[in-house]
Amino acid sequence: MSSRQPTWLVTGGAGFIGRALVRQLLSQQPRRRVVVIDAMTYAAHPVALDGLAELGDLEVVEGDIADSALVERLMERLRPELVLNLAAESHVDRSLRDSTPFLRTNIIGTQVLLQAALRHAVGRFVQVSTDEVYGDRRGLRAAREGDAVRPSNPYSISKACADSLLQAAVRSHGLDAVVTRGCNTYGPGQFPEKLLPLAALRWSRGQPMWVYGDGQQERTWIHVDDHAAGILAAATSGRSGGIYHLRHGAPRSNEQTLRDWHAALGVAGAVDELLQESADRPGHDRRYALSDAKTRRELGWRPSTPWKRGLSATARWLHHYPRFWDSALGRADFARYFEGQYGTSWSPSP
Repeated sequence: MSSRQPTWLVTGGAGFIGRALVRQLLSQQPRRRVVVIDAMTYAAHPVALDGLAELGDLEVVEGDIADSALVERLMERLRPELVLNLAAESHVDRSLRDSTPFLRTNIIGTQVLLQAALRHAVGRFVQVSTDEVYGDRRGLRAAREGDAVRPSNPYSISKACADSLLQAAVRSHGLDAVVTRGCNTYGPGQFPEKLLPLAALRWSRGQPMWVYGDGQQERTWIHVDDHAAGILAAATSGRSGGIYHLRHGAPRSNEQTLRDWHAALGVAGAVDELLQESADRPGHDRRYALSDAKTRRELGWRPSTPWKRGLSATARWLHHYPRFWDSALGRADFARYFEGQYGTSWSPSP
């Protein structure tokens, strides 16, 4: 019998959802070794992983999952029993400006991982995906796992392609794998290109937050800890080849989401004065919606963080760690992106 320590490989483990997953994994699986590989792009926060090492056996590798030589060496050394693929470019606005990084990481990177997983007989592969692969659900029921995908922007197209590559590996090569598709995620430590942390930073400087179009686009939200717990439930209890939806609550409009967030933050100023309508995103989907009946039935998973309680906890965290993003926000590449995207300069200091 092999004496090799069981190892779980987490790609994108320095990212927003990845950090929450690594924390839960180290806490719940103390006899497992956890290895993170992350390209440490602008949205990663490797320092936040430092405090997790005390929870268990954690190794962090800086690297690109699309680098086949690196991935091959890593798989050969680790022989992981499970791979959780959270590495992804994930911001729709960025994908509309330049889809190249999305194609490289989300599609090529996934295929590199899948090929290495097959060569080294990985026990299970978990592909973390998104509700956006189903496209606009306006006028339609909530998406079920067997529904056809209809992605409508470069980001969601890249994720749908990655899911298809995994499903092909399951069918053609017998890979033991599952897919999770989650809705919009929020919570402590999210990089401020996403809606809620960006609004918090704008409002903390007395600046209005942009609302695309009429603000009535509908999204469902889940706390990052619930999302991570759902991924781990699928990893440990999911049926091979299965797709599992992770959501909490019903879809709500972007405008109402921002109003709820304004109330949770308690920032100065009337909310109507801090919302500014802007030109709509090109091809903006009006509604995303998932059915999670199968996930609850098969995995016994339940989200545990109510919406307003989660917002309040996130607001408290932001007040406690107001300079969490300073190192990234001060980078020239983020400043260039922000100015190009929003037509205004970014100042990292209030």
